[in-house]
Amino acid sequence: MSLSSFCLVLGVFFYVFGFPLVFCDERYALWRRKIMKDSNLVRIIGMAFAMIAVTTLRRNFALSFDIRGFVVVFAWLLFFKSIAMAWWPEAYEKWHRAFEKKFLHREASQIIAGISLVLLGAWFSYLGILLPL
Repeated sequence: MSLSSFCLVLGVFFYVFGFPLVFCDERYALWRRKIMKDSNLVRIIGMAFAMIAVTTLRRNFALSFDIRGFVVVFAWLLFFKSIAMAWWPEAYEKWHRAFEKKFLHREASQIIAGISLVLLGAWFSYLGILLPL
């Protein structure tokens, strides 16, 4: 997968998870908690994102000090996080629950997290358009 395709996939992912946080939809919070409690589903999600990261890193694994290098570092981080999700879904669910309890328990912090994800989505979408195939 090219870096531009990787950035566009991440941009869409950040939009899908960011906009519901901005609008504080309680159904979204319940859906997110339900997903985190299903360890098989967390494993599948982890494997899917690990495959996305691996297909990106197969062609672009070298680190550099430019924007391409930043995207490669992000792909490596996604790979390691996805492997952790696939191998230790219970630990990931526990971490996610602690994160939610600490940061997403108030409506204002949930909106800030959603805006941050939407901005990350916009930035990665822009990088997907900017980076050459």
